[in-house]
Amino acid sequence: SVEKHLLREYGPLLFYPGYTQPDKGIGYLSRYGEGLRENGGVYTHAATWAIIAEVIMRRPEKAYEIYSKICPAKKNPRIYFAEPYVTCGNVDGPQSAYFGRGGWTWYSGSGAWLFKVSSEWILGIRPTLEGLLIDPCIPCDWLGFKVIRKFRGATYEIEVENPQRVSFGVKEILLDEKRLEKPIIPSLSDGKTHQVRVVLG
Repeated sequence: SVEKHLLREYGPLLFYPGYTQPDKGIGYLSRYGEGLRENGGVYTHAATWAIIAEVIMRRPEKAYEIYSKICPAKKNPRIYFAEPYVTCGNVDGPQSAYFGRGGWTWYSGSGAWLFKVSSEWILGIRPTLEGLLIDPCIPCDWLGFKVIRKFRGATYEIEVENPQRVSFGVKEILLDEKRLEKPIIPSLSDGKTHQVRVVLG
């Protein structure tokens, strides 16, 4: 349904079509003009959650497509009416006369959510109670990536390799050249820097 009804050039709309007149049962949202902010626009917080959903469903190409539509660095500055170097809180939807206009730029919540979904869900390096889970869900043409992650009092230099051009599935993980049984880095909390090598397959 997101793909069919909501996904547009700037990410998934919160809903569509937007309200054309105020609705007391809905409240302030319906008082925005149609296509503006939460009323039929791209509301960045919720749009990033669509990326998480795609990763959970193991659809990395679609997750990265949605990420690319939201990420300001990947937008076409000639049609994106906001600073091209900052995540905006919302983008006007297709019912707006200014479709594509960004609003609420420098809004920290949206930037934080975009960072969270890219680092913890697409790259798949996310904290759990047990330790630091390594569970990438990336486009299959990626050869790999490197991340430095500070976690619970230690620093981990993580290198992910993708020799078989898969999108997910950890075949092997080594912590300081010692094989781990599962893709969770334990909390060493020793103030040191550790090397992590991950092979997908």
